[in-house]
Amino acid sequence: MVKYYIFVFCFIFSISSIAKEAVNNVCNVRGYEIIFPYEKGVNEIKKKFSNSPSIMNSELNKFKVFFEKNFYGISLYKEAGCSNARLTEYLQCLVSTDGKDCKIYYSQMRIVD
Repeated sequence: MVKYYIFVFCFIFSISSIAKEAVNNVCNVRGYEIIFPYEKGVNEIKKKFSNSPSIMNSELNKFKVFFEKNFYGISLYKEAGCSNARLTEYLQCLVSTDGKDCKIYYSQMRIVD
């Protein structure tokens, strides 16, 4: 009887860990779908307005607002239940710094913060 309970416990534990892994993979994919186009847009703006920091900051903020409002992938990311705080921190870091020290740990982009 004890062996039966151990087997059931192990089975349930393995199913729950597989379910969590599947969600993490979805969050990783959804995160990449957002981050790559965002980084590309930010880098293009930084390159284009590198000689005019005030215009560059204004354009980066406009891009950030436009992207967060209109980019379809963000709604998919949120619907998957992924960590919105982690994504927001990274996107803000790219806009407000040179981007070299921005860190994102895709393994942390999982359900609930």
